[in-house]
Amino acid sequence: MAISRLDIVFVADARFEGGSSTALAAEMAAAARAGYDSGLLMVKGPIIGLPLPVHAAIRRHLDTGTTTRLDPLQKVETRLLLLHHPGILMNPLQPRPLIEAEQVVVVLHHPAVDHAGTVQYDIPSVVRNAVAAFGRPVSLAPVSASVRESLPRRLPGNCRLTEENWDNLIDLDCWPPRQARPVGLPIRIGRHSRPHIQKWPDRLEDAQAAYPTDGRRYETWMLGGGDFLREHYGELPASWTLLPFRQEDVAGFLRKLDFYVYYHSDAWSEAFGRCILEALSVGLVTILPASFEPVFGDAALYGTPQDVVSIIERYAADADLYASQSDRARRFAETRHRLDRFADRIAALLPQAKTETLSAPPLMPPLPSRTVLFISSNGIGMGHLTQQMAIAERLPPDLTHVFATMSYALKVAVDAGYQVHFLPHHRAMDAEPDDWNTVFAEELFELVRHVRPAVIAYDATPVYPAVAEVLALFPDIYSIWVRRPMWREVHRKFLDYHDIFDAVIERGELADAFDLGPTKEFQARSLVVPPVLHVDPASREDAATARRLLDLPADGTAVLLQLGSGSNFDMSEARAAVIQAVLAHRDTFLVELKSPISNGGTNAASGNERHFVRKAFPAFRYSQAFDAAVSAVGYNSFHENLLGALPTLFVPNEAPEMDLQANRALWAQLNGYGWMMRRDTDLPACRDIVARLLDPWERSRVRARCRSIPWQNGAARIAAFIADHARLVRSDRRPVEPEQAL
Repeated sequence: MAISRLDIVFVADARFEGGSSTALAAEMAAAARAGYDSGLLMVKGPIIGLPLPVHAAIRRHLDTGTTTRLDPLQKVETRLLLLHHPGILMNPLQPRPLIEAEQVVVVLHHPAVDHAGTVQYDIPSVVRNAVAAFGRPVSLAPVSASVRESLPRRLPGNCRLTEENWDNLIDLDCWPPRQARPVGLPIRIGRHSRPHIQKWPDRLEDAQAAYPTDGRRYETWMLGGGDFLREHYGELPASWTLLPFRQEDVAGFLRKLDFYVYYHSDAWSEAFGRCILEALSVGLVTILPASFEPVFGDAALYGTPQDVVSIIERYAADADLYASQSDRARRFAETRHRLDRFADRIAALLPQAKTETLSAPPLMPPLPSRTVLFISSNGIGMGHLTQQMAIAERLPPDLTHVFATMSYALKVAVDAGYQVHFLPHHRAMDAEPDDWNTVFAEELFELVRHVRPAVIAYDATPVYPAVAEVLALFPDIYSIWVRRPMWREVHRKFLDYHDIFDAVIERGELADAFDLGPTKEFQARSLVVPPVLHVDPASREDAATARRLLDLPADGTAVLLQLGSGSNFDMSEARAAVIQAVLAHRDTFLVELKSPISNGGTNAASGNERHFVRKAFPAFRYSQAFDAAVSAVGYNSFHENLLGALPTLFVPNEAPEMDLQANRALWAQLNGYGWMMRRDTDLPACRDIVARLLDPWERSRVRARCRSIPWQNGAARIAAFIADHARLVRSDRRPVEPEQAL
């Protein structure tokens, strides 16, 4: 394998939501601006237990090539290795990275001991694991005076403390100062932080003092507030406006404020205060507890929560005093934290480092190939397999895909060029579940041992014991459970397996408000992405081309009929009623598209010359051929028809093992996105319901509402998540005991 040579390699858990990731992203930008070639090796550390995606700002650097993604198996030589955050070194890095570095620096983004005296990380362990991973003594670089003071007076061997703090840097071009204006009424007070209760005062009386509740005189805007505050404080003041945490346009939020006020829990030790630096950068008059004075000096004002109102009133009443403090805040950011200080910092570490700006990124050897193993159950339709194909098609070319499925629709994956292994379900074999599970575990074990994937992506509602057994035997493989929402209560037992996976991803649901299923309780511990489609609506064939490819009449009102395979819920009466009602309209013709797993009998043509049966996969690619549809309400067809703006009469499959299809259909009907017809209660009204579906005015209204739905394809989000986690170094657990290893 060729050796990659870089000036700087960043090693970090890029999933942190707060200041450490923002600071890292700023350094990546500064490195590129100064002409340094840099790479990022991502770590899954022990601090973040939730399946968070890569921080948006870091993601942009990877996507644009500002910083090169690295693989643990890649041989890299670098002049400087920057390990961001001591938390990633609490356990040994596995596997040991193949990186040779001239200098190794551990950037300490967190105090070693907090205000309560609790040890946050063990410095000897951090140093020992860094030296073991990279074979060199390390420099410890605290990000602030408070972090420096938290370190033990006697440091272990093989390390030294940097003379200067590793100050956070900020690109001031992205943080223009607020417009000079007098402070009016109501006075706007604000704060922002990631949504964690320790980022807030412990007591309600302190919070109400710091963020006054007189709504006639004050408004308080809290970016990163949420229900956790109501749980902590109880009823919140009406003058507080809670906004969800976001990483985008924070500068715009800050420039609308008059004062920035930040108080946190007595037990919390803020390592630096990135959010405070951002407020100072836009020139906000900022009020803080006295513990921040060693970090921000006269750039901010200090006091107890009970002092806040008097400080605000003093500065609000004196425009010159306010302007002077605002200028002081901005100058502090310009003097001590501007982005171009990074080049001076690196030059001091690497005296012979180059400083010329590159005209193009360096040529890097290709990343070593990695494999993703997609495992899916059979289901009643083919939704699980189709969803996995949607993700696989959006993975980067350096990741190969292998499918193992119980679906009889596996031929569609074979035809798409994927390597596919068939794993028969016990029902197909007429086998006892316990006996089958034993055999299934053996087959799955042999497949995983043969493929050696970097990631296993499992898509099914049931989690079989065999899956848990095999995952336990391969703890180094990153495992993901991608599951749909809208579960029935009967499936709750499978949620006992939630924690055997490294991550759980839930596909987004447009009808989420009507999801009463048990997975709702687990959404806070899962990564919820937007609805997933195999085919993006914009990439479908146009109407004329689709009709030509399906050999359909060019004129007339075309109705698509897709009621599923009928294998577990008899739709024959509903189908017959719909065919009769649609064909009663003389200018209308009806088209059934065969399912790849259809048994054939349910899709026989009625004999009417305006009733067509066609075969096409994926059906959504041809959906613009149709003016309306009658469809079951599975996850795929529901979201395809709504996001494709195809006016649809939804007929739910209400078999007990299915998801809550009736809830989806009811949500669509109540919100004007379609119509609903239940097999067991609504067939007598079928003719009238179909008449509404075929009414041009009604269809136009539904189509317009559907087109207004905001959406991004969750398949791309999941693919990005898999790509990131296919090239991880892990330090989220201690090493496996030798007798446990394979």
